[in-house]
Amino acid sequence: MKIAILGGSGKLGQAFAARLRQTGHEVAIGSRDPSKAEEAAAKAGRGVRGMTNSDAAQWCDIAIVSVPYAGHRTLFESLKEALNGKIIIDATVPIDPENIFQIKTASGRSAAEETAAMINGAFVFAAFQTISHRVLRQLDVSHDVLVAGGPARKPEVLDLIRSMGLRAIEAGSLEIAGHLERMTVLLLSINKANNIKESGIKITGV
Repeated sequence: MKIAILGGSGKLGQAFAARLRQTGHEVAIGSRDPSKAEEAAAKAGRGVRGMTNSDAAQWCDIAIVSVPYAGHRTLFESLKEALNGKIIIDATVPIDPENIFQIKTASGRSAAEETAAMINGAFVFAAFQTISHRVLRQLDVSHDVLVAGGPARKPEVLDLIRSMGLRAIEAGSLEIAGHLERMTVLLLSINKANNIKESGIKITGV
């Protein structure tokens, strides 16, 4: 499949690209600035393409979103047609800029639910909120990835995550996405309290 990392020129996007390069899927990094996309793709390694977000959205079968919440609505408003009917894996965490231990969205719903409302024909999932870019770059280590979203096409999302060397955990419907986003700020608090950078979530009994 063709996998696009939208807003992928930053640290998280680079980490996604590093994982995806191992899967055999085609990979592209998208950015508003094509030169930044090409630079990020070159850093990611051979076989990764650099494109504008618009071109990447048109090209892909699955889009992984790694933009800050501040650019979330702007990104999707411009890509409604390109992403219609496609799988979107939204890793956005809407951290309140005035209090990093809280989340805050324009609607009061999760960022992933806002995505689904903006792009009605897409299959939207929330995932990767509990994994930092540092952890994703540990390519030889598996970690748990909680996935929220409807049943349609979810097996494809779970299979993609497994192909990245990660353990996909079915977390329920998209209504759960807000809880996944809150787990990010919980982990930030744990990191600060313990003077560490890479705390994570492990699910047992599944």
